[in-house]
Amino acid sequence: MEIKIGADELILWLRKTNNAVGRNNKDLGKEIRQQIESLGGILINEDVDVHWSNEGHNIGDTNLPKTAAQYTIDTSKLCKLYEWLTTL
Repeated sequence: MEIKIGADELILWLRKTNNAVGRNNKDLGKEIRQQIESLGGILINEDVDVHWSNEGHNIGDTNLPKTAAQYTIDTSKLCKLYEWLTTL
């Protein structure tokens, strides 16, 4: 089974868990794309506006992204994806 997941969701998780502190969203997005594609995921939208509920107070290059890519990935690959995220 496949799900749709956005790089914004993964970056939010990284920020909430204090992984990738100080890393900018552009570089994280590139690495996320490479990893998702290496796991067989497919890019479906490259630059989608992201809507956060805090009126943009935490949006910035090393906080939450303004736009993000969207992917489909098999749910069986999610553990590997999140394990990889913990290495950033």
